[in-house]
Amino acid sequence: MQPLFVVGDVHGHRDVLVRLLREVGLVDAAERWSGGDALLWLVGDLVDRGPDGIGTIDLVRRLEGESGGRVRCLLGNHEAFLLSVHALGEEETGFPGTTFTDVWLANGGVLRDLHALTPEHVAWLASRPAIAREGDWLLLHADTDGYLRYGRSVDAVNAGIASALARAAPDALDELLEILCDRLRLADPAVVDTLLDLLGGSRIVHGHTPIASVLGRDPRFVTGPLVSPDGRVVNVDHCLFAGGPGFVTRLDEIAALDITPARTA
Repeated sequence: MQPLFVVGDVHGHRDVLVRLLREVGLVDAAERWSGGDALLWLVGDLVDRGPDGIGTIDLVRRLEGESGGRVRCLLGNHEAFLLSVHALGEEETGFPGTTFTDVWLANGGVLRDLHALTPEHVAWLASRPAIAREGDWLLLHADTDGYLRYGRSVDAVNAGIASALARAAPDALDELLEILCDRLRLADPAVVDTLLDLLGGSRIVHGHTPIASVLGRDPRFVTGPLVSPDGRVVNVDHCLFAGGPGFVTRLDEIAALDITPARTA
């Protein structure tokens, strides 16, 4: 079975990401791809809240090339925030008197990331899929069924969200940000049923909602994923921005274990 790794929200912690990937053998001492034919997915939110969002983007882009496309990344709400500010900036959102920049800054936006953003960065971020299928796994950034507003298949959802980003109209980006910021919907098994029935797969992995928040735990003591009681939903948001040590999850090993009880490592 091909190794399948996933990493939760990085939020500008580039050097932590390098350390985590080195620990599982996916990059070497020179920060070059060493994972062979393994697949690595990042679930989005490379930017904001942390010290080096642009450096994180550049690292992931480079590893994507070195790995022959085996390093992949979803669009997170913070990538959507950054793209919305780049496109609309001081235009008002649906909240009168509040600009897209205001909302972004209130949600951890980092001005140096915006100032260092190049057309190449923008094009790469805008081309990230919002959701993906990898074998039996459905990969999402946010733990929400709001994605279904854009379609009833993986391709349709991704096309709809790409269209919203390309339009860059205030109402379209307002709606997209609302959906990508939604959370905690997957606690309802019926919502999980609907997502899997429509989008495929038998299990979901997501980031976006810090495990520490769900458990009411200090992020420093979160060292592994949180698996739902029925084993179908895996949360990998390690809360790096608040001091979590971080971890890399190997999804093919979780699948082989056929976990059913909640795991609250």
